[in-house]
Amino acid sequence: MKKIFYQIMGLCGILSMATACNEDPEYFTLENQPDEMHIVASTDKLVLDRGKEDEKAITFTWDAASSPISETDLVTYSLRLYATANKSANSTEFYELDTDLGKSFTHDELNAIIGTWVLPGQEVKVTAQVLSTVHNENKYVKPASSTVEFTVSGYEKYPTYIYIRMTDVEGHVATERLRQRNMGSGIYEGTFDVVPCTYHFTTVAGADYPAYGNDGDGEHLIYLNDGEITEFTNTEEGRRTFIVDTNRGYNDCRMIEILELPISETMYMVGNGCSVGWDLNKSDGLFKIEDARNPHLYSWTGQFNAGGEIKICLGGPSWGEDPFFFAPEYDADPLTNHKLDRYRLQNDGGDVKWKPSVSGRYKFTFCLDMKDMHTEFVPAN
Repeated sequence: MKKIFYQIMGLCGILSMATACNEDPEYFTLENQPDEMHIVASTDKLVLDRGKEDEKAITFTWDAASSPISETDLVTYSLRLYATANKSANSTEFYELDTDLGKSFTHDELNAIIGTWVLPGQEVKVTAQVLSTVHNENKYVKPASSTVEFTVSGYEKYPTYIYIRMTDVEGHVATERLRQRNMGSGIYEGTFDVVPCTYHFTTVAGADYPAYGNDGDGEHLIYLNDGEITEFTNTEEGRRTFIVDTNRGYNDCRMIEILELPISETMYMVGNGCSVGWDLNKSDGLFKIEDARNPHLYSWTGQFNAGGEIKICLGGPSWGEDPFFFAPEYDADPLTNHKLDRYRLQNDGGDVKWKPSVSGRYKFTFCLDMKDMHTEFVPAN
C-alpha cells in the first residue's frame, strides 16, 4: 500500500510541474507614457516646388513633455520621418533637437528625403514622429511618442537632360541638349557650334519652364517656374563646351573652348618613364576625366621612373603616322616644365619626349582649355 501511495504522490508532483511549465511566463514591461506633446504639422498636404527650395515647406510643433519622476528632470526631443505604408524600409534617422519644441524642413530638404522613396510627382503619405526622453539619474523612463501624418509629392531635382535655347542677333532660335556625364550629379555638359547670342536653359524640351536664367552676374543661375527670364550673353563664335552645375554651392554656367582630340576622350600614357612601357593604347595607360565640372582636365595616375622617357598617344595604331602630345622640349621634366603645345605628328617637330626627374607614384594632368593649356605633375596618394 505504501508503495502505491508513493507512486501516486510522485505522479501528482510530475503533473504539478508540467502544469506549471505550461503557464505563460511573466516578463518585465516598461510603462507607456501618455502623449503630452500632441505634435501638429503646419499643413496636411503639400506639393514641393523647386523654385522655392530654400523656403520652409513644413513645420512641426509640439507641447512640452514632463517627467513622471521629478519636475526638475531634463526632457529632450528627437524627430524622424517615415513613409506611413512602409516604415521599416523608408525612414530617416532621428534628428536630435535638444529641448526645441519644433522642427522645419525646406522644400529642398524634404524633397531629398522623399526622393529616395517615390518617383517625382508621386504622392506619398508620411508620418512625423517625435519622441521625448526623460533624463533621470536613478530611473529609466520609456520615451513618449507623438505622431502626425501628412501627404507630399516632390519634384525631379536632376532631370536626365537640360536644354540650351540660343537666340542670335537676327532673332533665330536654336536649341541644343546637354547631358549629365555622371547620372544624378546635376552637372550637365554639351559641345556644339555657337555664334554671338543670348541664351538660357530649360529642363523640358519644347517648353519655356521650368527654366534656368541669369541671376544677374552673368555666371550664376536662377531657377524659375514662371516670370521673366534674364538671358546670358555670348560674344564668341566657334565650337564651345557648356558646363552647367545645378548643385548648391556652384549653381553656375561656364563656356569653355576645349581642344578636341582626334578620337574623343582618348589619351594613353606610353614610355619606359612610367609603368605602362612602350605599348600603344594599353588600357592601364588611359587618361581619365575625373571631375564632371572640368571635362577639359585629363589625368593619369601611376608609377613614374626617373630618367625614362614618356609621351602621350592619342589612340592611333602607329608611332609615326598618328598624332601624339609631345614634350615642349627634349627631356623636359614634367615636375618643373608645365608648358603644353597642341598635339602633332612626329614628322612635324621630332620625337620630343618628357623625362621625369623623380621616381614614384604621381598624377600627370593635361589641361586642354584652349585659353590656358598646361600640365601639372604632383605626388599621388
